[in-house]
Amino acid sequence: MGEMRAANGLLGDRVRLRALFADEGYLFFRGVLDAGAVRATAEQVVRTLVEQRFLDASSAWTGRALTASVDTELQDALNSKELWERLVAVPAVAAFFAAIAGAPVGFIPLARYRIMPPGGTAQVHQDALLNPGFAMTTAWIPLMAIDAGLGGLAVARGSHRGGCVPAESLPPLDHSWLRADYEPGDVVLMHEALVHTGLPNRSRDGVRVSIDVRFQDPAAPAAVVGRITAVDAGSVRIASEDDGIVTLGVDASTLLRSSTGTRIPLDGLLASDLAPGRRVIASRRDGHAVMIKPL
Repeated sequence: MGEMRAANGLLGDRVRLRALFADEGYLFFRGVLDAGAVRATAEQVVRTLVEQRFLDASSAWTGRALTASVDTELQDALNSKELWERLVAVPAVAAFFAAIAGAPVGFIPLARYRIMPPGGTAQVHQDALLNPGFAMTTAWIPLMAIDAGLGGLAVARGSHRGGCVPAESLPPLDHSWLRADYEPGDVVLMHEALVHTGLPNRSRDGVRVSIDVRFQDPAAPAAVVGRITAVDAGSVRIASEDDGIVTLGVDASTLLRSSTGTRIPLDGLLASDLAPGRRVIASRRDGHAVMIKPL
C-alpha cells in the first residue's frame, strides 16, 4: 500500500488544490488544524468511552462488544456533547476550511465518531452512495497518533472519477490504495464518491479514535435540517431550523432511510419512523427530496 502525498505545499493556491482534488479525489494536510483543540476533543471522547465502559482507567479496551445498536447509543452520547460542532467552530479550524473552500462552509449534521477497537475492521465504501445529493466533502480528522498498527484511513486514489458503483464492484485493498501515519492536527479531505475505508486495528489493546465531519459546496442547495411536520404519499413537510417550513416532493427515486439506515420503500413511508416530530436531514434538488434520513 502506497503513501498519501501531503498537499501542504499548495496551501494558498486554490486553483492547484482544486485540480489535485479533482484528479485524485483527496487532499491530505499535515498539522493544519489546531492540535490543542483536536486533543481536547479527543479527551472528551475518551472520557465518554470510559464512562460507557469501553475503556478502562488506563485507556485500554475493556472488550465490551461494539455492536450496531450499542454503537448507535454511543454516537448519541457523543453527539449530545456537541464535540465536533465545537471543534469546527474553533477560529483557526474554521479559517482553514474556509480557505480551502473559498468561503465559510456549512457543516451538516452527518458527522460520525469512528471508534475502532483492537481487531476491528471497516467496510470499503463511498459516502455519496448512502448520503446522495449534498455535494459534500468529507473531512477525516484523527484524534490521536495513528500508525500502521492502529490502521487509520486508506483511500483508493482517483476512484471517485467513476462515480458511485454497487458495493460488489468496489475495488479491493491492494497496492493502488494509499495510507499515512497520522497525528492530531492532520486532516484528509475526500470527494463524496471517493472509495475509502478504515484499515484493521492490529494493536493488542489500543483503540483508534477519529471523527468524520462533512461540509457542503457553498454553491450547492443547502441541506434541510429540522423536524417533520406532515407526511403524505408524495411529499414531506419539514420545519427547517434555518428556512422556515420546507415542503419536498418524494417519489420512488428518493432515498428514504430509517433510523437503522435501511431503505424505506415509498409505499412504506406513511408507516415509517419518518413521521411528524422526527428530526431529519434532507438533500434536495429543484424542490424534490434526493434523500431524507433521521437524525
